[in-house]
Amino acid sequence: MPRIKLALPARSDYTLSLTVRATDLNYGGHVGNDRLLAYLQEARLGFLNEFGLSELGSDDHPGIILADATVSFLGEAFFGQALVIDVCVQERVRSQFELHYGIREIADGKPVAAAKTTCLFFDYHSRKIASAPSQVAAQWDALIAASAQEKDSPQ
Repeated sequence: MPRIKLALPARSDYTLSLTVRATDLNYGGHVGNDRLLAYLQEARLGFLNEFGLSELGSDDHPGIILADATVSFLGEAFFGQALVIDVCVQERVRSQFELHYGIREIADGKPVAAAKTTCLFFDYHSRKIASAPSQVAAQWDALIAASAQEKDSPQ
């Protein structure tokens, strides 16, 4: 059966560093899959905060709701290891955006996981999908366009 293959992000719009705690380990002695998803949430919160957003939203902006998550496990992480999580916005259409994540060891750069999440802007008061805040949409579109130009330009 073929595995899902996700590429590590080529750029980083936000970076989170953390150290693996004992409570992050599963019975195999490495970071559990549930904890890895929690790492993604923590990185996503930091990313949103960089753009003046939050998961629950406020009077100034909608929150977000997770539509899907895909993780490709590439290696193990153990107690005490320092990890870095790079996050970048890859795609944005109306109320929806896709974040890509790369988790790797700081010491040697060894990849631990690649992931992506699709999120929707969501108004928790009306319980409905909401439009992307225009200022954030413009910032993210500029990041996405700059990344596409870098890919298309000759080396």
